[in-house]
Amino acid sequence: MKMLTSQLGELGIAYLLAATGMLLALLITRADRRAWFRWPVYSAMTLALGVILWNLLRKHVFPAEWLVGYSSVLYWSALAMYVVLGLLLGLLLGRITRGRKLENEGQKEEGGEQ
Repeated sequence: MKMLTSQLGELGIAYLLAATGMLLALLITRADRRAWFRWPVYSAMTLALGVILWNLLRKHVFPAEWLVGYSSVLYWSALAMYVVLGLLLGLLLGRITRGRKLENEGQKEEGGEQ
């Protein structure tokens, strides 16, 4: 039971880091309100993508000796990866929602000229 609680705690930390990275990106891009409603769900998807990516990296990229000898470095690298993924996907989400708003404004201006 203690191991499960520890794993859930680590998962919570990873989710908070991914959500924080995405929040910063949404603030930077001044995303539309549609992005804010999607933020918790997309943060969870970012976390899932990060877990899958980290497991693939650990299995296929890092040597087995690193998993034992450099465990604290790998831990902090994984946490940094969650923040970076959150930032990248947040920038993408902010850009997508902001891009649609600008397109609609351009169409309104064209319609008003005729």
